[in-house]
Amino acid sequence: MLAPRLPVIGWRTFAGAARVDQHSLLDHPRHLLTTSGRAAILLALECLDVGPGDLVLLPSYHCPTMVSPVKTLGADAAFYPIDEHGVPRLDWLSAHGPAHPKALLVPHYFGLPQPMDAVRAWCDARGIALIEDCAHAMFGRAGARPIGSWGDVAIASLTKFFPTPEGGILALNRADLALPPLTPAGRIEQVKAASDILHMGATHDRLTGLNRLIRGAFALKSALRRVVSGGGAPAAPSHYGELDESGEIDANMALIDLPLSHRALTRASGWISRRVPRHRIVEARRRNYALFTEAFSDRDGVHPLLPALPPDCAPYVFPLWVRTPDPGYLEMRRLGVPVSRWDRLWPGVPALPGDAGKAWSHHVLQLACHQDLTDADLRRIVEQVERLFIAPAR
Repeated sequence: MLAPRLPVIGWRTFAGAARVDQHSLLDHPRHLLTTSGRAAILLALECLDVGPGDLVLLPSYHCPTMVSPVKTLGADAAFYPIDEHGVPRLDWLSAHGPAHPKALLVPHYFGLPQPMDAVRAWCDARGIALIEDCAHAMFGRAGARPIGSWGDVAIASLTKFFPTPEGGILALNRADLALPPLTPAGRIEQVKAASDILHMGATHDRLTGLNRLIRGAFALKSALRRVVSGGGAPAAPSHYGELDESGEIDANMALIDLPLSHRALTRASGWISRRVPRHRIVEARRRNYALFTEAFSDRDGVHPLLPALPPDCAPYVFPLWVRTPDPGYLEMRRLGVPVSRWDRLWPGVPALPGDAGKAWSHHVLQLACHQDLTDADLRRIVEQVERLFIAPAR
């Protein structure tokens, strides 16, 4: 593996100032820690009493985890177009949108806050609940309000910003909505979460002095499991960091695990999300985003999709527009480059006039820019992009 796709624990995890100026969803006065961002969407829909016969509006540019909670509850999904900045095409929705939707889900793509005042007013005028999807946007402000404060409900994902094997956030902004009760995690789940955190750190050599010891302990555990099982196939790898949210697991298109979605977050994951200093997270992500912007500007074959990074945010990924992404994208994945692409759209997404979403699903690669990438990791990412996608100078 070239570099970690998501944050991993290391000695540097606990360095730096504990607080930053940017607001975080973890500071929201009415929030609940969930097992994943997808579970948070399911719980948000349940809080809004979405069920069979209801319709939820979703963006044309999406990952399947936005859709599967809607389908799990028996509701229907309809898709709306986005503009070149990822903003909902409210003009299209007003003229052509389906009648009587119950909710509208709007994401802050890539961690860059979207303008929400017009969306909020549009929903209020029609009595539609607004789900603010902050899975990519843990920190910052969207216009005049903190991130996560515009929607009737808001959701977020811990694994995209913190070195945890699971975790999401459900936040409620309407006084008439109540946070749902969750089932406590069992003892085995608690132990597994803590061990997964350490294992991933050691796998990427981030726990100097303990890496070999931790890796050896896990290798011994796997060997003993094979002996006990009579030499059968090794256990399936942990889906650390919600890999399913990037379209890497076939079960994405299926209904989701309801008991897991109603389970409370493990203590280790919750502790990490609340105790890890935030300043390093925000500053490193902004620095890495700026590095990629400089590296890929004015190049033949690629360009930064959104080069201007707002001052009050921490990006999740760097969106890179690639003129001819295939077959280079699959080669990057084969090499272990931390990159993803939302090319697995839910079946039945229509071609919509003025929509940037379908083009994004093919041309936009999401490059990791998180705080646990080393300078060497960043250089190798740039080198692979240059090798696979950028036309040589003549």
